[in-house]
Amino acid sequence: TAVYDVYHSTSYKMKVICAGLPKTATTSLAKALQVLGYNVYDFQEHYSFHRQQWLDSFETDRLPNFKEIYDGVDAITDVPPAFWFEEISATFPDSKVILTVRDSEEAWLKSWQGDVQVRILQLWTPFYVKILSSIVPSLRKDKHFFATLYQATLGSANPEATALFRVKYRQHNERVQAVIPAEKLLVFNVKQGWQPLCEFLGYEVPLTPFPRLNVANSDTKRRIFRVFKTEASAFFV
Repeated sequence: TAVYDVYHSTSYKMKVICAGLPKTATTSLAKALQVLGYNVYDFQEHYSFHRQQWLDSFETDRLPNFKEIYDGVDAITDVPPAFWFEEISATFPDSKVILTVRDSEEAWLKSWQGDVQVRILQLWTPFYVKILSSIVPSLRKDKHFFATLYQATLGSANPEATALFRVKYRQHNERVQAVIPAEKLLVFNVKQGWQPLCEFLGYEVPLTPFPRLNVANSDTKRRIFRVFKTEASAFFV
């Protein structure tokens, strides 16, 4: 996802809130929204720019100032904000909500378990990562961030908590559909392509194919390792 300079904007213009859980093709949706011209915050932006604010929020039960952290942002996808869609929607009452879903609960669960496995276990296995994280404070914070994020949002950082994850997935999707008025909500599987998305948002269908970004767990690991490398390099400079 492209990183945007939103810090000099003074307009609160949130238009689209993706309430879909991670691993429901939120990255593909983020790219599609960018194609339509939206200034999008996906997970990478939340993680890079505001992870300390979110971590403070998890630990104190006090939500961030959404107007401040989303100043100049048109659309948001993925976590952490997907779990606070109701509060964010209330902050930006003119925004619309998209609930991304998978073909089945089982398909989502398999993908989600793999993500937890990577972020909580595999990332911290290499010996050099263990050494660096014992030296570099920001790397310890990264590990704490992911563990706290999963505990706060889906109830566990244990990839084997399958029964709990199923319940959380079902409850979350049901809550979105119960809370958001039908005229402001699109339940969307990216396999449906541009048509329902563009009709919902009031755009012509682009000539380009709908983005299909399969962010595999190996890609997730590589992206986070790049962040680790940057933080470690900054520490030793």
